Amino acid sequence: MRSALPRTGSTRIRVLILSLLVGMTAATLSVASAHADVVTVSNDNQRTGWDQNEASLTSGSVTGSDFGELFSTAVVGQVYAQPLVVGTTVIVGTEENHVYGINSETGAIEWQDYLGPSWPASTIGCGDLVPDIGITSTPVYDASTGYVYLTAKVNDGANATVPHYYLYAMSATTGAIRTGWPVSIAGSPSNDTAVSFNPERELQRPGILFQNGSVYMAFGGHCDYGPYRGYVVGVNASTKSLHMWTDEAGSNASGAGIWQSGGGIVTDGSSGMYIATGNGVTPPVGVGTSPPKDLSESVVHLNVASDGTISASDFFSPANASTLDANDQDVSSGGPAALPDAEFGTSTYPHLMVQIGKDGRLWLLNRASLGGRAQGSGGTDAVVGQTQLSGVWGHPAVWGGDGGYVYVSESNSHLVALAYGLTGSGVPSFRVAGTSQQTFPFSSGSPVVTSNGTTSGSALVWVIQSSGSTGTNGQLMVYNAVPSSGVMTLLRSWPLGTVTKFSVPATNNGRVYVGTRDGHLLGFGAPTTATLQGASTGFGNVAVGSTGTTTATLTATRDVTITGVSANAPFSAGTTTPSLPTSLTAGQTLTVPVTFSPTTWGADTSELTVTTDVGNFEFGLNGTGTQAGLGATPTSLAWGTRAVGSSETLTVGVTNTGTSTETFSSVTGPNAPFTASGLPAVGSTLAPGATTTISATYAPTAVAASDSSSIVLTSDQGSLTIPLTGSAIAADPQVTISPTSLSFGNVVAGKTATQTFTVSNTGNVNLTVTKAAPPTAPFAATNPIPEGQQLAPGETYTVTMTFTPTAAQSYSGAYEVSTDTGQGAMYVNVTGTGVPASGQLFSALRSSTGTWSAWTQGPANSSGIAQTAVTAMPDGDSQAVAVTTSGTVEHTVYSSSAGTWQNWGVPKNNTTAVSASIAGMPDGSSQLIEVTKTGTLEHDVRYANGTWQASSWGVPAGSTGIAEASITAMPNGSSQLVAVTTSGVLEHNIRNANGSWQGWRALTQTGVKVTYASIAGMPDGSSQIVEVTSTGVLKHDIRLANGSWQSSGWGVPAGSTGIAEATITAMPNGSSQIIAVTTSGVLKHDIRNANGSWQAGNWDAPTQTTLATKFTSPTIAGLTSGVAQILEVSAG
Repeated sequence: MRSALPRTGSTRIRVLILSLLVGMTAATLSVASAHADVVTVSNDNQRTGWDQNEASLTSGSVTGSDFGELFSTAVVGQVYAQPLVVGTTVIVGTEENHVYGINSETGAIEWQDYLGPSWPASTIGCGDLVPDIGITSTPVYDASTGYVYLTAKVNDGANATVPHYYLYAMSATTGAIRTGWPVSIAGSPSNDTAVSFNPERELQRPGILFQNGSVYMAFGGHCDYGPYRGYVVGVNASTKSLHMWTDEAGSNASGAGIWQSGGGIVTDGSSGMYIATGNGVTPPVGVGTSPPKDLSESVVHLNVASDGTISASDFFSPANASTLDANDQDVSSGGPAALPDAEFGTSTYPHLMVQIGKDGRLWLLNRASLGGRAQGSGGTDAVVGQTQLSGVWGHPAVWGGDGGYVYVSESNSHLVALAYGLTGSGVPSFRVAGTSQQTFPFSSGSPVVTSNGTTSGSALVWVIQSSGSTGTNGQLMVYNAVPSSGVMTLLRSWPLGTVTKFSVPATNNGRVYVGTRDGHLLGFGAPTTATLQGASTGFGNVAVGSTGTTTATLTATRDVTITGVSANAPFSAGTTTPSLPTSLTAGQTLTVPVTFSPTTWGADTSELTVTTDVGNFEFGLNGTGTQAGLGATPTSLAWGTRAVGSSETLTVGVTNTGTSTETFSSVTGPNAPFTASGLPAVGSTLAPGATTTISATYAPTAVAASDSSSIVLTSDQGSLTIPLTGSAIAADPQVTISPTSLSFGNVVAGKTATQTFTVSNTGNVNLTVTKAAPPTAPFAATNPIPEGQQLAPGETYTVTMTFTPTAAQSYSGAYEVSTDTGQGAMYVNVTGTGVPASGQLFSALRSSTGTWSAWTQGPANSSGIAQTAVTAMPDGDSQAVAVTTSGTVEHTVYSSSAGTWQNWGVPKNNTTAVSASIAGMPDGSSQLIEVTKTGTLEHDVRYANGTWQASSWGVPAGSTGIAEASITAMPNGSSQLVAVTTSGVLEHNIRNANGSWQGWRALTQTGVKVTYASIAGMPDGSSQIVEVTSTGVLKHDIRLANGSWQSSGWGVPAGSTGIAEATITAMPNGSSQIIAVTTSGVLKHDIRNANGSWQAGNWDAPTQTTLATKFTSPTIAGLTSGVAQILEVSAG
């Protein structure tokens, strides 16, 4: 039983950290920061993901030859929590409950701590995060005290069903746990005292919030394994008083987990906060300022009273929340982000926030009045704005420069840039300004932004791409933040290995840090000051068809030879001063005339590439093409096929692409079934470079092969037409899973069986997988269907399942799949039975102090084995022989120093054996005997150099009618044999050191029939023999060095009954050890001390492998180190 106490001390490595730990948190909705520390998830308490203090991370620097991976530090466990950076220390927590302080420049571990055993996810059969759960959420740092606060799920209860969640306070400089901590998360929520927090069913996934001296954590469930609820828990960092609130209160409440794909709790700038919830009990229709007790599928504003009590004060829930609940389309698959007031908002809407979930609607919310449920016109959503995208498992990032942008990574789709603007009536809105050409499969991460304040052209978007659910082939990708011609430009990518779900990079001081699923912290950056330095070059506005010219000035920081400069169209580089090639010393400059000749309107970016003798360097170029009149992004809106009775809204941005104000003289909206809102009023104006956003809705009321219309806007420079198209069908959404159960049947433990099932769209409209939760081990999906996967009508996804039992027992589980078809959760039940492995060879070691190693399967390819034997060699190694079920004798060598076996070799001319034995001789050779199927005993020699004797197998005289035999080496170079005849008589023989034989001698025992025997040559020249009789009794005798037999005759060690087979070996200290298998296949072990007594307690039973339940052919060898090596064969 584990201790019920959490880790309060430390098991850590401490080193002195020569750094100044600075930092601060702020409950203000401006993201400007006076420090560069990364103290929380997504950079700030507003969760903008915007790091404004990265002047050195430019498009030029990150594409330079000296920017790359700086270090890869191994840690114990998966890293789901975003790293923090405090001073020069990166703080990393893992799912195995290890916490590290790692040097931000070198990757060296400065301190580490272990908080206790992590919790096995197999306890509830949830395969979302496996195998163990420990530290999952991103911690938070409080600069005023120097403590990092983090949560850990610790498996320290009586069993795995009663773990604990603890909140720890740890020193950021040493890892020392604060005196009096941790705090156990327990108790009842103030709004439902009848329910108690159950750590087994809860997962603390969202990033932690620290504000006003308290730590706030949010909780959800594991794979919707009920009962669970969404909780917010606050702990006062000074008093440790705990307050709890649940988003599902009441006797029938359940669900509404708060998980946000790791996104953090958002501050309201005062004492309150915002969170998003998942599926559960749907809130009723009502105003936001009177929140109900059930708040699934909602964005909730929480207030904190002066005594710490938490309560809901406002909420927003989509009008179709009940449908989202039924389809598992969590609002909480995304985390909210508050938009900075300085860069976003109007006098009417000064405080904005965005939220997006699985159904792909990006809601623009008013933080001061969230909107309730169905409070808009006609029962619609009372939101500031809405933009339709694909589903998101993650949280947005924000860039406040260049007019304002929000970025989201769509699951199984693209990285999307949404530009901020106003509608024709002055209402804030977002429109799709650009998408990446690369796609981001399910489990890819959430973006972050780096910039030099709000300087135009300085912003980059960083995001982690995964190949799918398994996280393999992860990539760190960086893009220009401002799209060019509707495309987000990928600047560069770096391999990461296997990445965690929804991972977020941390950026700090010109470096980027990523934690991985395969247990590493990776650091990226430039290791030294760049050889060439220069700022990004901006051209401002340049008319389409004309050319703008400016000069880029580059400064050398060390000796460098420059051989070339270039830029991609529409930019170009001219003749440099001095001309090329040229050599610069530190402080000298190179000037490069650069031109920008835009062919289309809009922002454009590229790089000035400089080729040198130490690699290439790149410096950013940016400009905006202008053209008199209006332009649309995108140029048209297409809805594809939609269901009759449904509606979907898309947005288009209309930009004044010229340099003078445009006045709208005519505005014509579309015809039904299209409608438009946010159209500019006739007579209104649009400033140069400004954009107004129009929302267009397609709501077909009848089947139509093709619907079309347009929006036409006329201004001073002419007309702009925006085509709208769509088609409508009578929808029949259907998903079919086949088969709905997989039975793997009986599978040998340690082996793998494979089956498949399919998920098919058998309806006539696209569907989206909203949840896909595979079963836990020993079941696994080699290609799990991703959440967010879209299937077109007729399309099928095939899932391959494997079953690899680890023990001889029955297993069951279920693969849960939900889609947006309204059919609810569907399950593929999986069952299988692990059966014992027969004919497998296992080995283990018993140390000189009596401890046993774990059993391992091997040597390699050790299957189909009928019998085995092992012997110690004088060099400390051992040799083993095995007889296969087909009668072949095989041989291998074990290296004690390396702990490995050689591959099996086959001595000559042996295909008819039923048993074999081997003896390691003093000269390094070994002698091998085999008993053939016809009852003949044969002998062979393997020399110390590894060759076998040239002659064929020898047959000692009289060696017929043999059933089983054993050979041992003697100190004088001779060998001794015992054999059991087919009639049950025990016989003894000696092969002299010169190779002659003394002949067989029967060791007659009246009334005793022998079935098995083994012999061991002792250091004093005697030999010890064990035999097993037909009645299952093990007996022991000694042949003295002078050739006589001990006067006492055969002895029976205590407890030596029910024995089927036994083997004896000599140990270097003069003792002997016996390994035996009972008639029921159980392994037993005994020791005869050098003084002739038997070990206290008699027979012991070493712990066995779970890969089989019965064993045969036990064999033991006493190595020169005093270690005993045991081999056995599984028998079912």
